[in-house]
Amino acid sequence: MNIKSILPIVCILIIVSGIASGQDSRGTILGRITDASGATLPNTEVRAINAATGVAAAAKTNASGNYSLPYLPPGFYSVTSEAAGFRKFVRDNVQVRVSDSVELNIQMAVGDVAEQLEVRAETPLLSTADASLGQVVDEKRILELPLFSGNAMEFALLAPGATNGTDMRLRKAAFNNAPSQFSTDGSGLFNNEFTIDGVTNTFSDSANVRVAFSPPQASISEFKVQTSAFDASLGHTTGSVVNVSTKGGTNDLHGSAWWWLRHSALDTPDIFQNRSGQKLAIYQDNRYGLSGGGPVVVPKLYNGKNKTFWFFTWEANKFGSPAPITSTVPRAPWRNGDLSDLLRLGANYQIYDPGTIQTAAGGRFSRQPFPGNIIPASRIDPVSKKILDFYPLPNQAGTTDGRNNFFTSGKALEDYWTTIGRFDHAFSEKDRMFIRFHRDFWEEDKNRSFANDVNGLILNRINRGIALDEVHVFSPSFLLNFRYGLSQ
Repeated sequence: MNIKSILPIVCILIIVSGIASGQDSRGTILGRITDASGATLPNTEVRAINAATGVAAAAKTNASGNYSLPYLPPGFYSVTSEAAGFRKFVRDNVQVRVSDSVELNIQMAVGDVAEQLEVRAETPLLSTADASLGQVVDEKRILELPLFSGNAMEFALLAPGATNGTDMRLRKAAFNNAPSQFSTDGSGLFNNEFTIDGVTNTFSDSANVRVAFSPPQASISEFKVQTSAFDASLGHTTGSVVNVSTKGGTNDLHGSAWWWLRHSALDTPDIFQNRSGQKLAIYQDNRYGLSGGGPVVVPKLYNGKNKTFWFFTWEANKFGSPAPITSTVPRAPWRNGDLSDLLRLGANYQIYDPGTIQTAAGGRFSRQPFPGNIIPASRIDPVSKKILDFYPLPNQAGTTDGRNNFFTSGKALEDYWTTIGRFDHAFSEKDRMFIRFHRDFWEEDKNRSFANDVNGLILNRINRGIALDEVHVFSPSFLLNFRYGLSQ
């Protein structure tokens, strides 16, 4: 392949990178470097070192003294700058949040480069370099705030202007509708866009746009609900953009395990269960999992500190949602063809013999009634008798004509598990990449109206996804972000 054929591909990648950066789950530190008189300092090196991983990103100022350090994972950074004839500038604890552009202007002080000017106790920096508004949900909130559903996507409702559009039903991670059913600033339901690590996490049918995959709490670094996307790079939706940043490993080995339990033993029967003499439906909600991450270390072969990291999360949720159902079953005499009790309610309940249909005058037809509203046993098909045996007998009075005479304290059985993993590697200060994969499985067994196999519904769904991202800095004014992702 010659250079003429490669050039259009490179240009497309650069353009796509620029468009996608506004929806990236990472952040940017940018600003201008000047001396004490306000004159700009071109070709001055700036480095940002992640406090948790030790991974550094480097850049140099351009002719106007401006610098930019994009695609930084959320976290705290130590920013340094060095130039001949000036003291080394150091500022610690510069916080970069998901999708933020943090402006840090640096004023260099004249002196020996061996000397150090350290800036402390300043007001935290604000994101002043982009035009979008939103709410960042950080790791502390994700892990510590009460969360009944176990799905961090529920925290999207914390964003100012966000309105719930459901009947407050569960927003479990296995579900797609409820976590997607919110509007922001009057934008309407099912108009939001979802991403993970800058890769689309949205799927839609003919009517609704929904989140495809909800990562477990322990795998999320933080996410941002951008409610007012005034920035032109966010013009893909009329609603909000939910950017999720997954957690990567650090230089320290960390892990966690959890078990969350709800059980019907802590509940009491309701009036319908008491009236029909049924016990409380067994309700169990078990959510449990493991997560961990750290540097990739192979004893005597490789030490990945400050370079290579891993993080993995597994979670399962087995639960049964109580689904009390009132339905109708045939009374015991009806199963043998005796519907005589219905005649007491009036002539409208007379049963007619379909085998006696005859042509009548005026284009009409006539039939003969079954005497006493009783179908002869010889007229009942044996296959129908077998089918009727599947239906239980009534367990409550119901209406006088036999409707709503069966109640069951059933439940929908739910089985869900998910895995998500991520590997990060820094080749150098100018080249770093990550790969992330996820998979989940959900099976639902529900709508068994008669507590047996007469009817019911079994559904299952699988989500899979993968993302690959690499950032390479060619020069202070030219960098390439290659990102490829699949969501199925």
